[in-house]
Amino acid sequence: MIKRNLWLCLVFIILLSACAENTLGASKYALVVGAGRGKLLFGHRVVYAVDEYGNLLNLEIPKEEELGNNPEWSPDGEWIAHSYLNPNPKSASDYDIYIIDSRNQNNSIRITQNLISPNAPDWSPNGTQIVFYAYDADSRDFGIYLLEVKCILQGENCTPEPTFLISGDYPDWSPDGKKIVYRDRARSEIYIVDVQNPGETVKISEGLGSCSSPQWSPDGIKIAFVCNETVYIVDPDGGNPINLMSGSLYLLKWSPDGKKIAFIGTEALDPNLGQVLDLEGTIGSTAVYIMDANGANVVRITKSNEESIGWFTWFPTGNVQTK
Repeated sequence: MIKRNLWLCLVFIILLSACAENTLGASKYALVVGAGRGKLLFGHRVVYAVDEYGNLLNLEIPKEEELGNNPEWSPDGEWIAHSYLNPNPKSASDYDIYIIDSRNQNNSIRITQNLISPNAPDWSPNGTQIVFYAYDADSRDFGIYLLEVKCILQGENCTPEPTFLISGDYPDWSPDGKKIVYRDRARSEIYIVDVQNPGETVKISEGLGSCSSPQWSPDGIKIAFVCNETVYIVDPDGGNPINLMSGSLYLLKWSPDGKKIAFIGTEALDPNLGQVLDLEGTIGSTAVYIMDANGANVVRITKSNEESIGWFTWFPTGNVQTK
């Protein structure tokens, strides 16, 4: 009898350990979401975190008023780059790129000057450079810029100048840090540029229509983007295009392990999403969805039917607890 009880206890402990591992695994990555809720005149902004299953997470993230547009955590998780409205702004578009200490939101450093509406910062894989786009008044076009931030992160008194790379917007680094995928805004096509030789570009969205939101997979093998409301993945040379799914969607991002792709979708994917934001008419609510990297198992993960998603981003969390 004693041996039987000991055996049952051992089985129970093994099962409990397996359940605990599954629970922790469910919170391996989080998505931080920025959204607007309610009517336009009476709406409010929310920032919250969910795991890949849609569970709310209690994480130490900056408050709504401390995060601007399209924030991105540095590879080591210690800094957040975002486009933020300047103090005493001269206009509604008077933004710059700032980096804030993820452990101390009072430590905010402005890293761009004299650029028009810089946005969508993305950290280089080694965490020493930030790429972003901004409007160039001379060419009347958007351009992609590189900024070396190593001296700033080391606490030095320095003011590095951004380097113009190429015309375009929404840049994303390759995992090896040698190339950047971006959108040619004028043509609405996706290109890759060599960082050291910006004259060398490769178009990778041939014949796919109007495209946006390019993102390199974490292993560097594939690139995902949206063309005419359809998600495609292609090889870095533009070969082997695969149609993952269609629907009304935009802004996609690979999960850090490369197994999932998250994106924003509308009522075309879920009729429960209503028309809630009044602006001389109505604007549809949106939600964040997630799917396997091969396009299977599309699941909606944000719950509100009355919010418009402005941005979201992934970041590793370690072991966190759900609310």
